[in-house]
Amino acid sequence: MKRKKFFIVFIIMLTLMVSYVMNLKTTFANLTEKKPEPEFDNPGQRILVIVPHPDDESLGMAGVIQRAVSQNIPVKVVIVTNGDSYKKAAAAYTGHIDTTPADFYKLGIQRQNESIAAMAELGLPKSDVIFLGFADGSTRFLWSDFWDNTRPRVSGGIQKAYSPYKNAYKPGIAYTGSNLENCIQEIIKSFNPTDIYYPLADDIHPDHWAVSNFVRYAITAMNLNVRQHMFLVHHPQWPVPWLLDPNKPLLPPVDMADSNTNWQIFKLTPSEIHKKEIAIKKYRSQIAVMEPFLMGFIRQNELFGTKPVLLIKNTETLPDFKQQGLPYMLIKVPAGGILNQEIYRSADITELAAFCYKDNELYVGIQSLAPISKKVTYHFDMRLFYKGSIKRIDVGLVGGRIYEYKKSKNSMYNIPISNPISKKNIVWIKINIPNTQNLNYIFMGADSIYKNRLIDKIPWNMYKLEKK
Repeated sequence: MKRKKFFIVFIIMLTLMVSYVMNLKTTFANLTEKKPEPEFDNPGQRILVIVPHPDDESLGMAGVIQRAVSQNIPVKVVIVTNGDSYKKAAAAYTGHIDTTPADFYKLGIQRQNESIAAMAELGLPKSDVIFLGFADGSTRFLWSDFWDNTRPRVSGGIQKAYSPYKNAYKPGIAYTGSNLENCIQEIIKSFNPTDIYYPLADDIHPDHWAVSNFVRYAITAMNLNVRQHMFLVHHPQWPVPWLLDPNKPLLPPVDMADSNTNWQIFKLTPSEIHKKEIAIKKYRSQIAVMEPFLMGFIRQNELFGTKPVLLIKNTETLPDFKQQGLPYMLIKVPAGGILNQEIYRSADITELAAFCYKDNELYVGIQSLAPISKKVTYHFDMRLFYKGSIKRIDVGLVGGRIYEYKKSKNSMYNIPISNPISKKNIVWIKINIPNTQNLNYIFMGADSIYKNRLIDKIPWNMYKLEKK
Protein backbone atom coordinates (compact mmCIF):
# COMPACT_ATOMS: atom_id res chain seq x y z
CA MET A 1 0.00 0.00 0.00
CA LYS A 2 2.84 2.39 0.90
CA ARG A 3 4.61 1.65 -2.40
CA LYS A 4 1.40 2.29 -4.32
CA LYS A 5 0.85 5.60 -2.53
CA PHE A 6 4.47 6.62 -3.15
CA PHE A 7 4.10 5.76 -6.83
CA ILE A 8 0.94 7.88 -7.16
CA VAL A 9 2.63 10.86 -5.45
CA PHE A 10 5.68 10.40 -7.70
CA ILE A 11 3.55 10.42 -10.87
CA ILE A 12 1.71 13.56 -9.71
CA MET A 13 4.95 15.39 -8.94
CA LEU A 14 6.50 14.28 -12.24
CA THR A 15 3.46 15.56 -14.14
CA LEU A 16 3.71 18.90 -12.36
CA MET A 17 7.42 19.17 -13.14
CA VAL A 18 6.88 18.42 -16.82
CA SER A 19 4.07 20.98 -17.09
CA TYR A 20 6.20 23.64 -15.45
CA VAL A 21 9.25 22.93 -17.60
CA MET A 22 7.07 23.57 -20.67
CA ASN A 23 7.29 27.25 -19.79
CA LEU A 24 9.84 27.56 -17.00
CA LYS A 25 10.20 31.33 -17.32
CA THR A 26 6.48 31.94 -16.77
CA THR A 27 6.34 29.43 -13.92
CA PHE A 28 9.23 31.11 -12.11
CA ALA A 29 7.69 34.55 -12.63
CA ASN A 30 4.34 33.40 -11.20
CA LEU A 31 6.14 31.91 -8.20
CA THR A 32 8.15 35.04 -7.45
CA GLU A 33 5.74 37.84 -8.43
CA LYS A 34 4.77 39.79 -5.30
CA LYS A 35 2.87 42.75 -6.70
CA PRO A 36 -0.12 43.52 -4.43
CA GLU A 37 -3.54 44.13 -5.93
CA PRO A 38 -6.35 46.45 -4.76
CA GLU A 39 -8.78 44.91 -2.29
CA PHE A 40 -12.56 44.94 -1.98
CA ASP A 41 -14.66 43.55 0.86
CA ASN A 42 -18.22 44.24 -0.30
CA PRO A 43 -19.39 41.12 -2.19
CA GLY A 44 -22.59 42.84 -3.37
CA GLN A 45 -26.24 43.19 -2.33
CA ARG A 46 -27.74 40.54 -4.65
CA ILE A 47 -25.15 38.12 -5.99
CA LEU A 48 -25.49 36.02 -9.13
CA VAL A 49 -22.75 33.46 -9.82
CA ILE A 50 -22.62 31.93 -13.32
CA VAL A 51 -20.05 29.16 -13.91
CA PRO A 52 -19.39 26.52 -16.58
CA HIS A 53 -18.97 23.39 -14.42
CA PRO A 54 -19.71 22.01 -10.96
CA ASP A 55 -16.69 22.96 -8.78
CA ASP A 56 -15.97 26.31 -10.50
CA GLU A 57 -18.29 28.05 -8.05
CA SER A 58 -16.15 26.87 -5.11
CA LEU A 59 -12.76 27.31 -6.78
CA GLY A 60 -13.51 30.89 -7.70
CA MET A 61 -15.98 32.17 -5.11
CA ALA A 62 -16.40 29.93 -2.05
CA GLY A 63 -15.23 32.80 0.14
CA VAL A 64 -17.55 35.34 -1.48
CA ILE A 65 -20.52 32.97 -1.23
CA GLN A 66 -20.06 32.15 2.43
CA ARG A 67 -19.41 35.81 3.33
CA ALA A 68 -22.65 36.77 1.57
CA VAL A 69 -24.63 33.97 3.25
CA SER A 70 -23.31 35.03 6.66
CA GLN A 71 -24.56 38.57 5.98
CA ASN A 72 -28.00 37.38 4.72
CA ILE A 73 -27.23 38.61 1.21
CA PRO A 74 -29.25 36.77 -1.50
CA VAL A 75 -27.09 34.48 -3.67
CA LYS A 76 -27.98 32.40 -6.71
CA VAL A 77 -25.50 29.99 -8.31
CA VAL A 78 -26.08 29.05 -11.96
CA ILE A 79 -24.12 26.08 -13.33
CA VAL A 80 -24.26 25.94 -17.12
CA THR A 81 -23.05 22.35 -17.73
CA ASN A 82 -22.81 19.28 -15.51
CA GLY A 83 -19.16 18.67 -16.34
CA ASP A 84 -20.24 15.36 -17.83
CA SER A 85 -17.67 14.98 -20.64
CA TYR A 86 -14.52 14.57 -18.55
CA LYS A 87 -13.45 11.09 -19.64
CA LYS A 88 -10.81 10.59 -16.98
CA ALA A 89 -13.27 11.47 -14.21
CA ALA A 90 -16.02 9.33 -15.76
CA ALA A 91 -13.68 6.33 -15.92
CA ALA A 92 -12.54 6.82 -12.33
CA TYR A 93 -16.10 7.30 -11.06
CA THR A 94 -17.76 4.39 -12.91
CA GLY A 95 -14.77 2.04 -13.05
CA HIS A 96 -15.23 1.67 -16.82
CA ILE A 97 -12.18 2.30 -18.97
CA ASP A 98 -14.28 2.28 -22.14
CA THR A 99 -16.76 4.95 -21.10
CA THR A 100 -20.23 5.16 -22.63
CA PRO A 101 -22.80 7.97 -22.82
CA ALA A 102 -24.51 6.33 -19.82
CA ASP A 103 -21.28 6.65 -17.82
CA PHE A 104 -21.00 10.33 -18.68
CA TYR A 105 -24.61 10.87 -17.67
CA LYS A 106 -23.89 9.22 -14.28
CA LEU A 107 -20.90 11.52 -13.86
CA GLY A 108 -23.14 14.51 -14.61
CA ILE A 109 -25.59 13.51 -11.87
CA GLN A 110 -22.73 12.93 -9.44
CA ARG A 111 -21.21 16.32 -10.17
CA GLN A 112 -24.57 18.01 -9.58
CA ASN A 113 -24.75 16.31 -6.17
CA GLU A 114 -21.21 17.41 -5.38
CA SER A 115 -22.09 21.06 -6.06
CA ILE A 116 -25.18 20.80 -3.87
CA ALA A 117 -23.09 19.29 -1.04
CA ALA A 118 -20.36 21.92 -1.40
CA MET A 119 -22.82 24.80 -1.39
CA ALA A 120 -24.52 23.33 1.71
CA GLU A 121 -21.13 23.52 3.47
CA LEU A 122 -21.09 27.23 2.63
CA GLY A 123 -24.64 27.70 3.92
CA LEU A 124 -26.35 27.94 0.51
CA PRO A 125 -29.45 25.74 0.14
CA LYS A 126 -30.17 23.49 -2.83
CA SER A 127 -32.99 25.82 -3.91
CA ASP A 128 -30.43 28.54 -4.71
CA VAL A 129 -28.43 26.33 -7.08
CA ILE A 130 -29.67 26.26 -10.70
CA PHE A 131 -28.47 23.65 -13.20
CA LEU A 132 -29.01 24.68 -16.82
CA GLY A 133 -28.18 21.15 -17.98
CA PHE A 134 -26.12 21.98 -21.08
CA ALA A 135 -23.46 19.55 -22.26
CA ASP A 136 -19.90 19.81 -21.01
CA GLY A 137 -17.62 20.93 -23.84
CA SER A 138 -20.48 22.27 -25.95
CA THR A 139 -20.62 25.97 -25.11
CA ARG A 140 -17.84 27.08 -27.47
CA PHE A 141 -19.72 25.55 -30.41
CA LEU A 142 -23.06 26.99 -29.31
CA TRP A 143 -21.45 30.44 -29.19
CA SER A 144 -19.88 30.18 -32.63
CA ASP A 145 -21.78 27.78 -34.90
CA PHE A 146 -25.00 26.49 -33.32
CA TRP A 147 -26.83 29.63 -32.28
CA ASP A 148 -30.23 29.28 -33.93
CA ASN A 149 -32.84 27.00 -32.39
CA THR A 150 -33.43 25.25 -35.72
CA ARG A 151 -30.08 23.45 -35.42
CA PRO A 152 -29.18 22.06 -31.97
CA ARG A 153 -25.79 20.42 -31.51
CA VAL A 154 -25.26 16.80 -30.49
CA SER A 155 -22.77 17.42 -27.72
CA GLY A 156 -20.46 16.04 -25.10
CA GLY A 157 -19.92 12.57 -23.76
CA ILE A 158 -23.67 12.14 -23.30
CA GLN A 159 -24.13 12.54 -27.08
CA LYS A 160 -27.42 14.40 -26.83
CA ALA A 161 -28.86 17.41 -28.64
CA TYR A 162 -31.42 18.00 -25.86
CA SER A 163 -30.78 18.06 -22.12
CA PRO A 164 -31.60 14.67 -20.54
CA TYR A 165 -31.42 16.01 -16.97
CA LYS A 166 -34.81 16.09 -15.23
CA ASN A 167 -33.73 18.77 -12.75
CA ALA A 168 -32.44 21.15 -15.44
CA TYR A 169 -33.74 24.72 -15.43
CA LYS A 170 -35.64 23.77 -18.61
CA PRO A 171 -35.73 19.97 -18.97
CA GLY A 172 -35.30 18.79 -22.55
CA ILE A 173 -33.93 22.13 -23.73
CA ALA A 174 -32.25 22.03 -27.15
CA TYR A 175 -28.52 22.67 -27.13
CA THR A 176 -28.32 25.99 -28.99
CA GLY A 177 -26.61 29.27 -28.28
CA SER A 178 -29.88 31.17 -28.43
CA ASN A 179 -31.43 28.90 -25.78
CA LEU A 180 -28.44 29.26 -23.47
CA GLU A 181 -28.45 33.04 -23.87
CA ASN A 182 -32.19 33.21 -23.20
CA CYS A 183 -31.80 31.17 -20.00
CA ILE A 184 -29.09 33.50 -18.72
CA GLN A 185 -31.14 36.60 -19.51
CA GLU A 186 -34.29 35.15 -17.91
CA ILE A 187 -32.46 34.35 -14.68
CA ILE A 188 -30.81 37.78 -14.58
CA LYS A 189 -34.17 39.48 -15.12
CA SER A 190 -35.97 37.45 -12.44
CA PHE A 191 -33.19 37.69 -9.82
CA ASN A 192 -32.18 41.31 -10.53
CA PRO A 193 -28.57 41.07 -9.27
CA THR A 194 -26.34 43.94 -8.21
CA ASP A 195 -23.20 41.85 -8.81
CA ILE A 196 -22.48 39.10 -11.33
CA TYR A 197 -19.53 36.72 -10.91
CA TYR A 198 -18.49 34.83 -14.05
CA PRO A 199 -15.38 33.53 -15.89
CA LEU A 200 -12.71 35.59 -17.58
CA ALA A 201 -12.62 35.41 -21.38
CA ASP A 202 -8.84 34.86 -21.05
CA ASP A 203 -9.39 31.42 -19.51
CA ILE A 204 -7.95 28.81 -21.89
CA HIS A 205 -10.75 26.29 -21.23
CA PRO A 206 -13.32 26.68 -24.05
CA ASP A 207 -16.31 26.29 -21.73
CA HIS A 208 -14.97 29.05 -19.49
CA TRP A 209 -14.31 31.63 -22.20
CA ALA A 210 -17.54 30.77 -24.00
CA VAL A 211 -19.65 31.14 -20.83
CA SER A 212 -17.83 34.44 -20.24
CA ASN A 213 -18.94 35.56 -23.71
CA PHE A 214 -22.56 34.53 -23.11
CA VAL A 215 -22.73 36.43 -19.82
CA ARG A 216 -21.10 39.60 -21.11
CA TYR A 217 -23.36 39.45 -24.17
CA ALA A 218 -26.37 39.32 -21.81
CA ILE A 219 -25.12 42.19 -19.66
CA THR A 220 -24.61 44.36 -22.75
CA ALA A 221 -27.83 43.34 -24.50
CA MET A 222 -29.85 44.09 -21.35
CA ASN A 223 -27.97 47.35 -20.73
CA LEU A 224 -27.38 46.30 -17.12
CA ASN A 225 -25.79 48.49 -14.52
CA VAL A 226 -24.15 45.78 -12.40
CA ARG A 227 -20.75 45.21 -10.89
CA GLN A 228 -18.89 42.52 -12.81
CA HIS A 229 -16.37 40.19 -11.18
CA MET A 230 -14.53 37.81 -13.54
CA PHE A 231 -12.53 34.87 -12.23
CA LEU A 232 -9.77 32.72 -13.75
CA VAL A 233 -9.33 28.94 -13.38
CA HIS A 234 -7.35 27.60 -16.36
CA HIS A 235 -4.19 29.42 -17.41
CA PRO A 236 -0.68 28.10 -18.26
CA GLN A 237 1.56 27.59 -15.22
CA TRP A 238 -1.02 29.10 -12.87
CA PRO A 239 -1.76 28.98 -10.02
CA VAL A 240 1.57 27.89 -8.59
CA PRO A 241 2.15 25.72 -6.76
CA TRP A 242 -0.55 23.14 -7.46
CA LEU A 243 -0.68 22.34 -3.78
CA LEU A 244 -2.62 23.28 -0.66
CA ASP A 245 -0.93 26.49 0.51
CA PRO A 246 -3.49 28.60 2.42
CA ASN A 247 -0.86 31.03 3.71
CA LYS A 248 0.00 32.28 0.22
CA PRO A 249 -1.93 34.91 -1.79
CA LEU A 250 -3.54 34.14 -5.14
CA LEU A 251 -2.04 36.66 -7.57
CA PRO A 252 -2.68 37.30 -11.29
CA PRO A 253 -0.58 35.49 -13.92
CA VAL A 254 2.30 37.76 -14.86
CA ASP A 255 1.78 37.21 -18.58
CA MET A 256 -1.65 38.89 -18.45
CA ALA A 257 -0.22 42.35 -17.84
CA ASP A 258 -1.43 43.64 -21.24
CA SER A 259 -4.73 41.73 -21.32
CA ASN A 260 -7.05 44.66 -20.49
CA THR A 261 -7.76 43.23 -17.04
CA ASN A 262 -8.01 45.25 -13.83
CA TRP A 263 -7.56 42.96 -10.83
CA GLN A 264 -8.95 43.03 -7.30
CA ILE A 265 -8.59 40.61 -4.40
CA PHE A 266 -11.19 39.51 -1.88
CA LYS A 267 -9.39 38.60 1.36
CA LEU A 268 -10.63 35.58 3.30
CA THR A 269 -10.68 34.95 7.01
CA PRO A 270 -9.04 31.75 8.38
CA SER A 271 -12.52 30.29 8.91
CA GLU A 272 -13.53 31.07 5.31
CA ILE A 273 -10.33 29.48 4.00
CA HIS A 274 -11.01 26.34 6.05
CA LYS A 275 -14.61 26.12 4.84
CA LYS A 276 -13.48 26.60 1.25
CA GLU A 277 -11.17 23.60 1.62
CA ILE A 278 -14.01 21.50 3.02
CA ALA A 279 -16.29 22.58 0.18
CA ILE A 280 -13.74 21.77 -2.54
CA LYS A 281 -13.20 18.32 -1.08
CA LYS A 282 -16.90 17.61 -1.63
CA TYR A 283 -16.15 17.36 -5.36
CA ARG A 284 -14.99 13.78 -4.99
CA SER A 285 -15.12 12.87 -8.66
CA GLN A 286 -12.66 15.69 -9.36
CA ILE A 287 -10.49 15.21 -6.27
CA ALA A 288 -9.89 11.66 -7.51
CA VAL A 289 -8.23 12.87 -10.71
CA MET A 290 -6.92 16.41 -10.13
CA GLU A 291 -6.60 17.09 -6.40
CA PRO A 292 -3.29 19.07 -6.48
CA PHE A 293 -4.72 21.54 -9.00
CA LEU A 294 -7.94 22.07 -7.01
CA MET A 295 -6.00 22.58 -3.78
CA GLY A 296 -4.03 25.37 -5.46
CA PHE A 297 -7.10 27.64 -5.19
CA ILE A 298 -7.20 27.49 -1.38
CA ARG A 299 -5.30 30.68 -0.66
CA GLN A 300 -5.50 33.82 1.46
CA ASN A 301 -7.77 35.52 -1.05
CA GLU A 302 -9.92 35.13 -4.12
CA LEU A 303 -9.02 36.96 -7.30
CA PHE A 304 -11.33 38.82 -9.66
CA GLY A 305 -10.90 40.96 -12.75
CA THR A 306 -12.88 43.55 -14.69
CA LYS A 307 -12.64 44.36 -18.40
CA PRO A 308 -13.06 48.04 -19.35
CA VAL A 309 -14.59 48.81 -22.75
CA LEU A 310 -11.77 49.63 -25.18
CA LEU A 311 -11.96 52.56 -27.59
CA ILE A 312 -11.30 51.99 -31.31
CA LYS A 313 -9.75 55.14 -32.73
CA ASN A 314 -11.32 56.94 -35.68
CA THR A 315 -8.81 58.39 -38.12
CA GLU A 316 -8.78 60.34 -41.40
CA THR A 317 -5.39 58.94 -42.48
CA LEU A 318 -4.28 55.37 -43.03
CA PRO A 319 -1.12 54.08 -41.34
CA ASP A 320 1.82 52.64 -43.23
CA PHE A 321 0.91 48.94 -43.24
CA LYS A 322 4.50 48.07 -44.25
CA GLN A 323 5.96 49.49 -41.06
CA GLN A 324 7.28 47.20 -38.38
CA GLY A 325 4.90 46.40 -35.56
CA LEU A 326 1.14 46.67 -35.26
CA PRO A 327 -0.26 50.23 -35.03
CA TYR A 328 -3.43 50.81 -32.98
CA MET A 329 -2.70 47.72 -30.85
CA LEU A 330 -5.50 47.02 -28.32
CA ILE A 331 -4.83 43.57 -26.85
CA LYS A 332 -1.63 41.64 -26.23
CA VAL A 333 -1.75 38.01 -25.11
CA PRO A 334 0.82 35.44 -23.95
CA ALA A 335 2.79 33.61 -26.62
CA GLY A 336 5.16 30.70 -26.84
CA GLY A 337 5.28 27.55 -24.74
CA ILE A 338 6.02 24.14 -26.23
CA LEU A 339 4.46 24.76 -29.65
CA ASN A 340 7.69 25.82 -31.33
CA GLN A 341 7.20 24.23 -34.75
CA GLU A 342 6.92 26.86 -37.47
CA ILE A 343 3.31 26.12 -38.38
CA TYR A 344 2.23 26.48 -34.76
CA ARG A 345 4.16 29.71 -34.40
CA SER A 346 2.20 31.01 -37.39
CA ALA A 347 -0.98 30.10 -35.50
CA ASP A 348 0.25 31.64 -32.23
CA ILE A 349 -1.59 34.99 -32.19
CA THR A 350 0.03 37.59 -29.97
CA GLU A 351 -1.70 40.93 -30.65
CA LEU A 352 -4.95 42.41 -31.95
CA ALA A 353 -5.29 45.95 -33.31
CA ALA A 354 -8.16 47.92 -34.79
CA PHE A 355 -8.98 51.39 -36.03
CA CYS A 356 -11.82 53.02 -37.96
CA TYR A 357 -11.14 54.99 -41.14
CA LYS A 358 -13.62 57.70 -42.17
CA ASP A 359 -16.25 56.52 -39.69
CA ASN A 360 -17.30 53.18 -41.19
CA GLU A 361 -14.25 51.32 -42.55
CA LEU A 362 -13.14 49.08 -39.70
CA TYR A 363 -9.60 47.73 -40.01
CA VAL A 364 -8.76 44.76 -37.78
CA GLY A 365 -5.24 43.36 -37.59
CA ILE A 366 -3.55 40.46 -35.86
CA GLN A 367 0.08 39.58 -35.33
CA SER A 368 1.50 36.07 -34.94
CA LEU A 369 4.89 34.73 -33.86
CA ALA A 370 5.79 33.55 -37.36
CA PRO A 371 4.72 34.65 -40.87
CA ILE A 372 1.01 34.33 -41.65
CA SER A 373 0.49 30.87 -43.19
CA LYS A 374 -1.99 29.70 -45.82
CA LYS A 375 -2.13 26.39 -43.92
CA VAL A 376 -3.70 28.17 -40.93
CA THR A 377 -7.24 29.56 -40.90
CA TYR A 378 -7.64 32.87 -39.07
CA HIS A 379 -11.08 33.96 -37.86
CA PHE A 380 -12.31 37.47 -37.06
CA ASP A 381 -15.68 37.37 -35.30
CA MET A 382 -17.83 40.13 -33.87
CA ARG A 383 -21.25 40.88 -32.43
CA LEU A 384 -22.54 44.38 -33.21
CA PHE A 385 -24.81 45.94 -30.58
CA TYR A 386 -26.98 48.47 -32.39
CA LYS A 387 -29.77 50.51 -30.86
CA GLY A 388 -32.63 48.01 -30.90
CA SER A 389 -30.86 45.03 -32.52
CA ILE A 390 -27.79 42.78 -32.40
CA LYS A 391 -26.02 41.63 -35.56
CA ARG A 392 -23.00 39.42 -36.13
CA ILE A 393 -20.12 39.31 -38.59
CA ASP A 394 -17.92 36.22 -38.99
CA VAL A 395 -14.95 36.38 -41.35
CA GLY A 396 -12.29 33.78 -42.13
CA LEU A 397 -8.91 34.07 -43.79
CA VAL A 398 -8.62 30.66 -45.46
CA GLY A 399 -5.70 29.84 -47.72
CA GLY A 400 -4.96 33.53 -47.98
CA ARG A 401 -8.49 34.40 -49.15
CA ILE A 402 -11.34 36.12 -47.29
CA TYR A 403 -14.58 34.25 -46.64
CA GLU A 404 -17.80 35.40 -44.99
CA TYR A 405 -19.83 32.97 -42.90
CA LYS A 406 -23.58 33.08 -42.39
CA LYS A 407 -23.84 31.37 -39.02
CA SER A 408 -27.20 32.56 -37.72
CA LYS A 409 -30.30 34.40 -38.83
CA ASN A 410 -28.88 37.71 -37.52
CA SER A 411 -25.65 37.39 -39.51
CA MET A 412 -24.65 40.28 -41.74
CA TYR A 413 -23.71 38.84 -45.10
CA ASN A 414 -22.37 40.20 -48.39
CA ILE A 415 -21.00 43.32 -46.75
CA PRO A 416 -17.92 44.92 -48.37
CA ILE A 417 -14.74 43.24 -47.08
CA SER A 418 -11.34 43.98 -48.60
CA ASN A 419 -8.64 41.54 -49.63
CA PRO A 420 -6.24 40.94 -46.75
CA ILE A 421 -3.24 43.20 -46.29
CA SER A 422 -0.35 40.96 -45.20
CA LYS A 423 3.25 41.59 -44.25
CA LYS A 424 5.23 38.74 -42.73
CA ASN A 425 3.53 37.96 -39.41
CA ILE A 426 0.84 40.68 -39.62
CA VAL A 427 -2.46 40.61 -41.49
CA TRP A 428 -5.18 43.27 -41.73
CA ILE A 429 -8.73 43.01 -43.03
CA LYS A 430 -11.08 45.89 -43.79
CA ILE A 431 -14.82 45.60 -43.11
CA ASN A 432 -17.34 48.26 -44.07
CA ILE A 433 -19.56 48.48 -41.00
CA PRO A 434 -23.06 49.77 -41.87
CA ASN A 435 -25.02 52.25 -39.78
CA THR A 436 -22.18 53.14 -37.41
CA GLN A 437 -24.11 56.16 -36.10
CA ASN A 438 -26.47 53.73 -34.31
CA LEU A 439 -23.74 51.30 -33.20
CA ASN A 440 -23.17 51.16 -29.44
CA TYR A 441 -20.61 48.38 -29.00
CA ILE A 442 -18.55 45.83 -30.92
CA PHE A 443 -17.91 42.55 -29.08
CA MET A 444 -14.95 40.98 -30.89
CA GLY A 445 -12.52 38.08 -30.81
CA ALA A 446 -10.12 36.25 -33.14
CA ASP A 447 -8.71 32.75 -33.35
CA SER A 448 -6.53 30.42 -35.40
CA ILE A 449 -7.40 26.93 -36.66
CA TYR A 450 -5.02 24.27 -37.96
CA LYS A 451 -6.21 20.88 -39.18
CA ASN A 452 -9.68 21.65 -37.79
CA ARG A 453 -8.27 22.26 -34.30
CA LEU A 454 -8.46 25.50 -32.36
CA ILE A 455 -4.83 26.48 -31.75
CA ASP A 456 -4.96 29.98 -30.29
CA LYS A 457 -7.31 32.89 -29.69
CA ILE A 458 -7.54 36.56 -28.84
CA PRO A 459 -10.02 36.72 -25.93
CA TRP A 460 -13.30 38.48 -26.70
CA ASN A 461 -13.43 42.07 -25.50
CA MET A 462 -16.00 44.84 -25.70
CA TYR A 463 -15.06 47.79 -27.93
CA LYS A 464 -16.60 51.14 -28.78
CA LEU A 465 -15.96 53.26 -31.87
CA GLU A 466 -14.57 56.72 -31.23
CA LYS A 467 -17.15 59.33 -32.16
CA LYS A 468 -16.09 62.47 -34.00
